[in-house]
Amino acid sequence: MTDNLTLAVNAAMNQNAIARARMGMLNPYGLDDKRKCSAWQEYGFPDTITYEMLFGLYRRGGLGHGAVEKLVGTCWKTSPWVIEGDDQDESRPETAWEKSATQTLTARVWRAFADADRRRLVGRFAGLLLHINDGHQWSQPAAKGKSLVKVTPAWAGSLKPAKFDTDENSQTYGQPTEWWYAELGSNGTAGRRVRIHPDRVFILGDWRDDAIGWLEPAYNAFVSLEKVEGGSGESFLKNAARQLNINFDSEGVDFASLASMYGVKLEELREKFDEVAVEMNRGNDTVLVTQGATTTPLVSNVPDPRPTYDINLQTVSAALDIPSRVMVGNQQGERASTEDLRYFNARCQSRRQDLGFEIEDFVDHLTRIGVLKPIAEKAIMWDDLNEQTTTEKLESALKMSQINQTAIATGEAVFGSNEIRTAAGYDPDGAEPLGEDDDEDPDDGDEGKKPDPAQ
Repeated sequence: MTDNLTLAVNAAMNQNAIARARMGMLNPYGLDDKRKCSAWQEYGFPDTITYEMLFGLYRRGGLGHGAVEKLVGTCWKTSPWVIEGDDQDESRPETAWEKSATQTLTARVWRAFADADRRRLVGRFAGLLLHINDGHQWSQPAAKGKSLVKVTPAWAGSLKPAKFDTDENSQTYGQPTEWWYAELGSNGTAGRRVRIHPDRVFILGDWRDDAIGWLEPAYNAFVSLEKVEGGSGESFLKNAARQLNINFDSEGVDFASLASMYGVKLEELREKFDEVAVEMNRGNDTVLVTQGATTTPLVSNVPDPRPTYDINLQTVSAALDIPSRVMVGNQQGERASTEDLRYFNARCQSRRQDLGFEIEDFVDHLTRIGVLKPIAEKAIMWDDLNEQTTTEKLESALKMSQINQTAIATGEAVFGSNEIRTAAGYDPDGAEPLGEDDDEDPDDGDEGKKPDPAQ
């Protein structure tokens, strides 16, 4: 009893701390004890990160947008497919369920799923609105046995849980029983709010407030990168603008005469000098006439932003687990770039396994509402992102042939001809050689022989 009470109190305190942190009431993440209460404020880092901030980072931030597109573009380079049974049964003929599922899980559905995955990376979660051909309202449960017309991706900013299952004995306890969906008007303004039944929406990611978005761990580094980019750009702009410093001789210059020469009052003389500076920066062939004055441009030394930029870029790369060369498209050093690309492909191949669980849940959801027929077992299949190219396969086959030539001196080849053909990416040629067991009974070897064309 005491242990359960302690666990309940600790869980409540943890949830309270997370909620207060989300609301900006405290900052438990500052690591600088000397400035723990003001460190992030001095650095310019926000205490809380909202969906709007993450969306702005993706929409206007070059690196943030590029990181999301790189990951989604590689993971969804090819579409998955669903098979009946386990992955060991891939070689058998297509089943009736697979043919039916292919008509529902079309290329457009996978494209929408990839778009929802992109939006989930930006906003912690995203939704797929399921258009069921049953003639019912969005707020009503889906009718069993109807077809799926299309799916529409939805941003996290347009979806919000409206009601929850409060029955502690229910399998869906704590899950939303109704969603609010905010439509976007034709002129970009907010449209109507529609109630959505859980049957008609599939959620990718975690919609809870304590969920950590994919871009969140790198957000502070993105803030620093924006400072470096904006600050260095402003410095170059100010130097290119040629701000002029006009130093008049205090004894030999009569400002009243200068004002009279320009036909303005003395207090309006500075505006005339500003107009002269604008004309100097606007034209190429412009003369500045001075009387008893020395004119020098105001130029400041602009520091090289690359070291500071690279440090923050490495932080972003570590937070998102994407090599910096892959993220920015830098191909310095062929071997290093190739290894980075292989690592990134392996990282995306691993993420495909996580996506496979969500796709399996998506298929289960379609099965529960009657769009797909139930089956005992299924598997999500992807191709290999690190599969060898045609050139690499031929190089492997060439090396195998060279090894055979060296091994022939001992009287036996290491690789068979069909093994070399398979390594080169071609189908085996003819029948496989008979094994030792087949030699004992010559009559059993007819199945592996080529058919006689004359027969």
